[in-house]
Amino acid sequence: MARIEAQNNFSGVAMQEAGRAAAYQFTLRDKIVGALADLKLRFFPRRILVAGPYVGEFGHELMDWQAWVRAQVPRYEQVHVITYPGRDFLYPGCTVHYHDVALETAGYKHGRFSPAHLASMAHKKAAELGLKNYDLMTALNICTSYHQRLLLPAKYELLGTLPAASEMRDVAFHFRQVKKDGPDQSRNYTPEHCDQVVEFCRAQGVSFFCIGHPRYSYCPAGVEDRRTEDLAASVAAIRSTRLLAGELSGPMHLAQLAGTPILIWAPGQWRLDNCERWNIFHVPTYIVSNEIQPPLPETVGQKIIAALADLRSRPQPK
Repeated sequence: MARIEAQNNFSGVAMQEAGRAAAYQFTLRDKIVGALADLKLRFFPRRILVAGPYVGEFGHELMDWQAWVRAQVPRYEQVHVITYPGRDFLYPGCTVHYHDVALETAGYKHGRFSPAHLASMAHKKAAELGLKNYDLMTALNICTSYHQRLLLPAKYELLGTLPAASEMRDVAFHFRQVKKDGPDQSRNYTPEHCDQVVEFCRAQGVSFFCIGHPRYSYCPAGVEDRRTEDLAASVAAIRSTRLLAGELSGPMHLAQLAGTPILIWAPGQWRLDNCERWNIFHVPTYIVSNEIQPPLPETVGQKIIAALADLRSRPQPK
């Protein structure tokens, strides 16, 4: 892994505690119930599985949810998934249904909802679909790393395919612009900073476009806008760039699953450590900064140029 040196490490304990305040905390009883449910799912499956609703962060859906759903698909005649609109691409072989929980209010990690609330939502959807005698899988089933590693299998798959060389661009930007309920309000890069990064790269002859959800990301004026709610289109865009750059957020983990190198910054080394822990396919990762305050646009631009130079020196994927 190539890594540009991070600056000014500091403890993220306080920020982690604040993040936990905006997510449901699984009790010991929950964990025991989840473990017993996992054993039943694994060894005594029924014909139908209802998975969800998933109501948490996008990054955790990518790295702590969808791979476990994928692993169950061959074991069932039907798998019904309940998640946010536009995420069908993550669940091949499944029938996908949407809930109406707003991303801004969902909370962090796997979300704010209790296991009882999730089960109630799932049973309501199953009743609407006329499903009977089904298994239920929610965040309770993978509520700890022990549940994930020891009780239920996961199936990570490299997403998307490489486009023709003529379609490749140097950089895709994801400029996070979402204000979620809770304490974590420091992570959006200001539009002014985004504009300045784009101008720096344009002056250096770098080709680029923007990705992300249209409601939750920013695209500077005059930049090709490839933002979309359709994850299949987002993955195609991510695969057609040499580098995805932006504040550490869900699309960066999507790039890791698509095999595309990333350049990131984040308020806290613990976030960067988690990102590397989730780097299943060992994608090159370049770090701008782990400072609380966002890095200066010129610093981001310089790191992008350095990362592109490093990538050009590497053997090209076939």
